[in-house]
Amino acid sequence: MALSTFAHAPVFAGLCEADLLDVAAHFRPHHFARDEALFHEGHPAHAYYLVAEGRVKIVQTSAEGLEVILHLLGPGELVGALPNLDDGTYPGSAVALDDVMALAIAPLTFEEILQRHPRVAINLLHFAAAKLRAVHDRLRELATERAERRVARTVSRLAAQIGRRIEAGVLLDAPLTRQVLAELSGTSLFTVSRTLKEWERQGLILAGRERVVIVNTHAMATLADDLPAVSRPPDSPGPRA
Repeated sequence: MALSTFAHAPVFAGLCEADLLDVAAHFRPHHFARDEALFHEGHPAHAYYLVAEGRVKIVQTSAEGLEVILHLLGPGELVGALPNLDDGTYPGSAVALDDVMALAIAPLTFEEILQRHPRVAINLLHFAAAKLRAVHDRLRELATERAERRVARTVSRLAAQIGRRIEAGVLLDAPLTRQVLAELSGTSLFTVSRTLKEWERQGLILAGRERVVIVNTHAMATLADDLPAVSRPPDSPGPRA
């Protein structure tokens, strides 16, 4: 497996090449097809995964059976490791958004790595803190912000996480259905569909079945930050008459 996968993973930041080789020797590759579960909520944590290719969504299911997406994780991110700081069960399910190549390690082996490489333990704490902040931000948004702004914030966050510059604008480089966007923003499918349709009419985005391209990133940032509208920036000409 390519050592670059480990070198670019934030959880292994600061390790020298020899330490990265030591770490990499304990991981085994696994392929997951789209919509296949890496693991299920509430099950004992039998493995942690480092995503090498593809995207994974972390979901929880309510007592009523409603699925809520908590996070989207991509290459270089660790999936399932937070139980190591808790009771040893998965707090949510991990499902492949597209074809995923992930590198698996047993929890006890990962604990041994933490003991040998304290830098990894510190990085893991930073990872946990960042995810906790993200959850707090989403709770605040759900409690205080109107639906359109929540969708705009979700799209802007995804642009920072998985955005890829193409000729038309910034492509959210993962298969994103309107249902996924609704769950990420805490709104309804109807609200997301209506909002995307209006933004497309205004020339802010291009929206396909599982594809979103941000055409006017400045205007999207304005919506996300709830700022007053400003004149159109030079690099985002928008639709022509």
